[in-house]
Amino acid sequence: MSEPIMQETLDEASEAQQFKDMLDGSLMSLRNGAIVKGTIVRVTSTEAIVDLGFKSDGIITKFEFTDDSAAILTEIAKPGDIVEVFVIRVNDGEGNVLVSKKKVDNQLNLRALETAFEEKTPVSGKVVDVVKGGLVANIMGARAFIPASQISARYEPDLALFKGKEFQFNILEYGHSKGQRRIVAGRRELAAKEADDARKEIFGKLEVGQTVEGTVIRLVDFGAFVDIGGVDGLIHVSEVSWKRVRRPSDVLSVGDVVKATVVGIDTEKGKISLSLKDISTNPWNGILERFPVDSIVDGIVARLAPFGAFVTLEDGIDGLVHISQIADRRIARPDEELTLGQEIQVKVLDVDLESQRISLSKREADYILNPPPPEEEYEAAAEEMPEKMPEKMPKEEAPIEAPIEASDE
Repeated sequence: MSEPIMQETLDEASEAQQFKDMLDGSLMSLRNGAIVKGTIVRVTSTEAIVDLGFKSDGIITKFEFTDDSAAILTEIAKPGDIVEVFVIRVNDGEGNVLVSKKKVDNQLNLRALETAFEEKTPVSGKVVDVVKGGLVANIMGARAFIPASQISARYEPDLALFKGKEFQFNILEYGHSKGQRRIVAGRRELAAKEADDARKEIFGKLEVGQTVEGTVIRLVDFGAFVDIGGVDGLIHVSEVSWKRVRRPSDVLSVGDVVKATVVGIDTEKGKISLSLKDISTNPWNGILERFPVDSIVDGIVARLAPFGAFVTLEDGIDGLVHISQIADRRIARPDEELTLGQEIQVKVLDVDLESQRISLSKREADYILNPPPPEEEYEAAAEEMPEKMPEKMPKEEAPIEAPIEASDE
């Protein structure tokens, strides 16, 4: 090779080396554990490629991009987005730089959680699991324990209902225990405030007679509690049905969605009284047409009390046969003549629409349906078999009514 050509080749090699040195000098030097900024240049369903200003681009896998396994990477990462990443490994063996956005976010979030704990600022989180004694929530990428007593302002027997839901939480504890980070959160105070705000809003809108929809959340012997949008209303057992109901659980179950009528509002005590009774199906509508005074009707003995017997005339309609109106002789207890479930015929003595009470008489019905023989025949028969002859019905005797306080209708 001639000398001029050799010199030209050496000059070109020198320029190439100088260019390489300049390029290397312009590129960022990376080390494991560093936190750097980069620009996303390409996104697939499994990874995002980031220009780090290094000789090799950085790779962020979906797992290192977000904690949300349901997230779609192409929707949360776009080319041109500037991200801060943690360098996991400068060379993975194939010349790739592995980086993590999640690790940087977690560090920032932990500092934010510590600040929220110190300043008592609520933060958002999502309940992800049910564990012994409470729940686990993902709060800003960190796992936090939620004690069962801190999930609500009231007792909640089924914690599984909260799984998958997002709430605002207060950070109650933040620190380390046995080398592990410990975060305890709760929302009892926040839930109480939310309930109070909801109560004020609902009380401002409610009116007696209004129809509301709610969910049965608790059953007790005296009624059912219904959530009507953050506020509980009580359906007393007497308002569950027009029929006599012994226990609300005979008719309702927790979780039932019901439509109820507001029958009472006590703003000072924060109480709402509800009713499931539909006025249009009130069995007392048209009662005088179905059970006119002095008529004789069929009934079934439903209850026995010391002062008389309650007789069901139809669903939702019970009348009282006072003990003095059961037989044509004096008895000490109603069960001397009647048994539960017995079918009898009674005479309607009185219908009190205002108090919704019906007074009945079996004695008078028996007298009308099975009258005694004429006077002469009665006296002759009485002389022969006095023990088998019924007493004669007094010509004028006002029916004895049960004291109002004695009735449990």
